[in-house]
Amino acid sequence: MNKIYSILLSLFITLSAFSQVTDLGNPKSWELNKKNNVSKIIVPTIDLDKVIKEDIVNDKLTAKPYRIGIPTKINYNINNSGTWINLDNGDRIWLFNISSKKALHLSLNFNDFYIPEGAYLYMYNNDKSDLQGAYTKLNNNKENAFGSWLIKGDNIWVEYFEPKEVKEQGRLNISEIIHIYRLEGKHQFTKNTKVLNSSGDCNQDVDCSIGADFDANKDILKRSVAFLNLGNGYVCSGGLVNNTNNDKTPYFLTANHCYEDVNGNPSNPALYSMRFNWITSGTPRCATTINSANGPTNQVMNGSTLRAKDNRADFMLVELNNAIPTSWDIQFAGWDRSDASPSFEVGIHHPKGDIMKVCRDNTGAIKSTTGGVPIWVIGGNGFGGGEGWELGVTEGGSSGSPLFDQDGRVIGQLWAGAAACTGVDDNDEYDYYGRISASWTGGGTDSTRLSNWLDPNNTGDITTDTLSITANINDFSSLENVIIFPNPTTGIINIDSNYLSLSNFKYSLINILGQEVLKGNLTNQLNISNLEQNIYFLKITNTVNNNHLIKKIVLSK
Repeated sequence: MNKIYSILLSLFITLSAFSQVTDLGNPKSWELNKKNNVSKIIVPTIDLDKVIKEDIVNDKLTAKPYRIGIPTKINYNINNSGTWINLDNGDRIWLFNISSKKALHLSLNFNDFYIPEGAYLYMYNNDKSDLQGAYTKLNNNKENAFGSWLIKGDNIWVEYFEPKEVKEQGRLNISEIIHIYRLEGKHQFTKNTKVLNSSGDCNQDVDCSIGADFDANKDILKRSVAFLNLGNGYVCSGGLVNNTNNDKTPYFLTANHCYEDVNGNPSNPALYSMRFNWITSGTPRCATTINSANGPTNQVMNGSTLRAKDNRADFMLVELNNAIPTSWDIQFAGWDRSDASPSFEVGIHHPKGDIMKVCRDNTGAIKSTTGGVPIWVIGGNGFGGGEGWELGVTEGGSSGSPLFDQDGRVIGQLWAGAAACTGVDDNDEYDYYGRISASWTGGGTDSTRLSNWLDPNNTGDITTDTLSITANINDFSSLENVIIFPNPTTGIINIDSNYLSLSNFKYSLINILGQEVLKGNLTNQLNISNLEQNIYFLKITNTVNNNHLIKKIVLSK
C-alpha cells in the first residue's frame, strides 16, 4: 500500500468514525436459535376509543405537534429482565422481547444508556424485516438517554452484545415503549383510515414538478428536510441549516411548539430522531386520490442537544449528537435573514407523518404579526395577501418545516394555520410561519436566538448558501489502487485500476451545489469537457460490495 493511499485510507476511517450507525452485519443471535428461552413482555392494551376522541379535538390545534403514538412507562433493564446468553469465548448477548398488541410500529426510550468500547445494540421486529443498528459507543451522550426510531409491527426485540473485556460495564434501562397507532397513511382502526391519518389528496409528493423556475432547487433542498420523531408519540418536520462557518455542524431547525405535547409536557431532545430522504419510490403522486409508494430510505439520526428556542418567533434549534454520514447525500439549507419579501415561496414537509411533500405559493408571503411577533402569512381569510397555496398544503405534522424563498433560502419555519385539502384542491386558507429575521435575535440570549449558532464568529452575514455534505471534503477511498488522472483536467479523466474489469462500477459526478450532473457505468475514460470550469466530486461505487471512492476533480479549461 503506497503512502498516498495510506493517508487517504486514514482519512476515510476518521470520517467513518463519525457515522452514528455501524454496519456490523446481522445480530449474533440470528445464528444461535436460542430465542425460545426468552419470555415476551406484553404491555397493557391502549384504550384506542379514548385516543381517537382526543385526536378529534387535538388535531384541530394547528400550533401543536401531531400525535401518532401513546407512551407507556416501563422499567426494564439488563439486570431485571430479558435473558443473557453466554458465548463459548466469554462474550455474551442480552435478549429482550416486548409487545404492545395491534401496534403498527413501536419505539423505545432509554433513560439510562451507556455502551462501552466494542459492545453494540440492535433493535428489530419479530420477522426481522425491520432492523435498526448497530448502535455503539458513538451513541453515548451526556444525558445517558436514547430514543429509537419507529420499528414496524407490534413486537420488538432488543439485542445487546457485550465482549468479555467490558463485561458488566454497559447500562441499558428501557423507560418507555411508544405504541404507534397511526402512520404512513394507516390507522390501527382501518375503518377510519382516510379520516384519521392519511395526508390530504391535494398534497404533492416532493418529486412532483412545482415549476421550472424552482424544480432544480427543490431537488437539492429536499435533502435537507427530515421527518422528526419527538420521542413522546408526537411528530413534526424540520430541516438542517447551514452556518456562516460552512463547517457542516448538524444544526436542525424546527418549531418551538413541537417541544411540548398538547398537555404542555416537555419533550427531551436527547430522544429525538430524524429520518432523512424519505421520498416516494416510483411515480410521484401529485394532487390525486392514488396513494404514494413507500420510500426505501432508512437514513435515521438518533439524539440531539437543544441549542436555542423561543416561543415569540416559534423556533427551536437542536444540534444532532453525531455527524451525518457523507454517503447520505444530505444538504445544509442556506438562509436569508434580511426579511425581504419573497416573490414566491415553497414549503417541504411531512404532513401527518406521511412521506415527503411539497407546496408552493405564487403570490408571495406577506409580513404580519400575531401577538406582536413578526410572521410570514401565506394568503387566506383574515390576513389577506393571496389565496393560500397554489400547489399542495401543509397539515398537522408539517409543523417546523422550512419555508424557502425564490432563491432557495430558508426564511421561516411553519407555526400554524388553517390550510387543508378539499378533495384534490386546497381550501385557500392561510398558513403562517415564524420569520428567521425575528428568530435571529429572539429573546436576546444565547439560548433564545439563532445568531450565536448560525453565525458563530459574528460575521454579520445576511445570507448563507446551501452546502452539500460532500462539498469541501478531503479525498478518501475504500477502493484500493484506483488512479484518476490528470487532475486538474481540461476535460478528459482517465481511470486506471488493478481490477480486471470495471463492469461492476458506477460513477456519479456532483457539482459544488450537490447536484448530480453526470452518472452511469464506469469506463476507463470520462469526458466532462462540456461542463463549466469548476470543482466537482467524482463518486465511484463498487456495486458488488458498495465500497466507494470520492475524489475532488478540478476542471480547468
